[in-house]
Order: sequence, then structure tokens, then C-alpha cells
Amino acid sequence: MAINIEALINCLDKSYQEIFDEGLIPYKTKPTGYPGDPDITLDMIKEEMYLAFKREGKILFAIELIFLDQKKTH
Repeated sequence: MAINIEALINCLDKSYQEIFDEGLIPYKTKPTGYPGDPDITLDMIKEEMYLAFKREGKILFAIELIFLDQKKTH
């Protein structure tokens, strides 16, 4: 599935629920993390990206994109 990266970048400081409601996150799985950790994450493997949220309020604060050289992965 194609993800609108620019729209996600514009969603920094928005809550997970706001971003999900806008249809920018195709997963029903919610972000998770270890107990006591101030951050929770959502690993979107198929889209090759990783989203990090502050646990309090589930606020998006980081987007990590993964770029693979397709020639070397086959």
C-alpha cells in the first residue's frame, strides 16, 4: 500500500487516533512499547517505515523511512 509521506510529516505532533482517522495508517494494530518506556512504536514493515509516538497522548514525534537497494536484496 502506498503511504503519503508528506501527509504523515504534516501529522507530527498529532495523536495516533487523528492520523488513523485520516486514513494515513493502514493498520488496525495500535502502537506498542515496553512498560515504563515513555515511547510507543508502530513498525509498518510492508511500507518500510517506523513511527514513534509519545506514550502520553499517543503523539507522533518521529518517522523513520527504510530504503533498501532492491538490486542487493534479490
